[in-house]
Amino acid sequence: MDLKIKCFSSYSASAKRNHRSLPHFTLLAALSVVAAFGLPTHSQAAPIAIQAWVHDPVFAGVALSPDGKHLSAVSPPSIDAVPQVAVWKADDLSQPPLRFDLKAKDGGRWKPQGAFWLNSESLYVSGVQTFDVNVGARTIKTFRAKAFVWDLGKGRLLEPFGGGGSSLDDLISSLTIIDRLPLDDTKVLVAAGTFEGATDIYEMDLKSYRLKRVFRGATGSSAFTDLSGEVRGRTKFEGDGETARIEFEVRKVGSNDWTPAGSFFARDRQGPQPLGFSKDPNVLYMSDNKDREVAAVREYRLDTGELSEPIFAHQKYDATGVLLGQTKKKFGELLGFRYYGADLATYWVDADRLALQRGLNEAFPGMTVSLGSFSDDESRAIIFVSSSNDPGSYYLYDAAKGLTALGRPRPLLDPAKLASTELVSYQARDGLTIPAFLTIPKTGSKPFPAVVMPHGGPWARDDMGFDTWRQFLADRGYVVLQPQYRGSDGWGQTLWRAGDREWGQKMQDDKDDGAQWLVDQGLVAKDRIAMYGFSYGGYAAMAAIVRPNPPYQCAIAGAGLSELRTFDKITFETRFGREFQNPTIAGLSPLDVVEQASIPIMIFHGDRDQIVPIEQSEKYYAALKKAGKNVQYIEIDDYGHGPSLSIAKQAQVLEILETYLARDCGPGGL
Repeated sequence: MDLKIKCFSSYSASAKRNHRSLPHFTLLAALSVVAAFGLPTHSQAAPIAIQAWVHDPVFAGVALSPDGKHLSAVSPPSIDAVPQVAVWKADDLSQPPLRFDLKAKDGGRWKPQGAFWLNSESLYVSGVQTFDVNVGARTIKTFRAKAFVWDLGKGRLLEPFGGGGSSLDDLISSLTIIDRLPLDDTKVLVAAGTFEGATDIYEMDLKSYRLKRVFRGATGSSAFTDLSGEVRGRTKFEGDGETARIEFEVRKVGSNDWTPAGSFFARDRQGPQPLGFSKDPNVLYMSDNKDREVAAVREYRLDTGELSEPIFAHQKYDATGVLLGQTKKKFGELLGFRYYGADLATYWVDADRLALQRGLNEAFPGMTVSLGSFSDDESRAIIFVSSSNDPGSYYLYDAAKGLTALGRPRPLLDPAKLASTELVSYQARDGLTIPAFLTIPKTGSKPFPAVVMPHGGPWARDDMGFDTWRQFLADRGYVVLQPQYRGSDGWGQTLWRAGDREWGQKMQDDKDDGAQWLVDQGLVAKDRIAMYGFSYGGYAAMAAIVRPNPPYQCAIAGAGLSELRTFDKITFETRFGREFQNPTIAGLSPLDVVEQASIPIMIFHGDRDQIVPIEQSEKYYAALKKAGKNVQYIEIDDYGHGPSLSIAKQAQVLEILETYLARDCGPGGL
């Protein structure tokens, strides 16, 4: 695919208005992906074809090399082809990129998922493929990942990280990057798990790719480094039940001894947790939600053992992280703090980042502007601009030349034809305020049909970012409500803890109350509402059909959990995970009360799902069928707990939603 760049003959109106706020700002025309692929411009008839929603992104994971001379992306040569890794010369984007496939030495092919630069000559690329392995008499169907390095100088693909063999042992022995060491172009730090449950850390030479162990891990613990690459902190799991906790330990400057730095008890679900070291080697940033509605950032001093007052806190939302400079010009400097409002946001304290963010925000009003990788001299950066109804565009920012549009991940989706999402709230029946994301179709009139779509987790949340399921359903004419029901994370401890042991009960009331709120607003017809959910959302859909007087005409459950009593055995991968969340899980097991089902349900599940086993859906389907209930079931081959490697499988999920809602939901469909 050739990049086709041309200058616009004039600024857009908004660019003219905001010219002074962003120095040297000039808009250049985008890579016209549709034209480059030889496809016609999408003349939008409703509904938008499924291919437009599910093809692999034509331009994704864009990263800038540290010297600013190259940019990389995962990009297919044509819209229906398998993605490749592409590398462009940043000074001449009109030239065709270097392209390569992820083909291992053994002939195996891996689908690229992302890439970033280890230094200006070495590009780290991750790939994934399906994986079947026999464990005893059972075949486990899953996916596996493998890391490669493209050596730009030698023009060849290397496999220094292991993995990709035919056994689980080979996967366990693979290496993981833990520190790119931005100030040292010659090496990186990698970690390797051991069969004893420890993690060893090695230096990897980026010329020879030889390894030198620099830290031997202890069983049951994991380590993290300071900004110089020294192992200065570790976490380990201790106890069980009431005493289950994560212990934090640190090494003071110049010492090899481990000193306790705090504990995080599973039963409490609150307290300080490490975020990473400051530029000052005596300071460790900590996230802390103890006795607070939302988490704040504090500083823990290793030399005194003192925890500071909050250095950053938001009145309404959790502080989620600290941004430190990763370029040679600003390495280790505190740039800003992250928090999770309607969307993930940054509070910048670095003047340069703040000025750039403000200028870009003015140039793209109403959009979410994200700053990506920067060159070491900070003169160039990758910018991503998106919104709830726009899957986004990539730009190359150059301090001297302004912005160059690079490409859109999904060029067949026209933002002008897609619906916007807004953050709303409503009152649950017991008075608790429930945030929710509301999307109203671009065309049609009230009262609409609607889909209530609870997120997975449940200790998770939705946001304002582009959501394919949300937009697809709105394009098909449905109002979409995404309740941030009690038990959702990121909205404060009150809402989060209110979901404890309320599965299928008050957590479910919140979703039903959202359906009623839509009716009360005059947006939705009372007899034209469905529920669709995946993972925990699939459980919620399973629960919806067996509760008294459901406000839905039908439910669709993807990868749902039908019985709570097996949750701790099949879902958590760590002892702490079980201790942390399992005590909060209690309530309704839909499998136990299938006789109470009163509305139809469609169930689907992927045969490669290793998060929620497919048996959970199979058992629920069989029990409903035996009870004479209106149920359909589809097993999707080569589909995991979420997106598949195959766009055909992605399309199959959308086809299930579209067909079932239109034809089989209640009497005659919605």
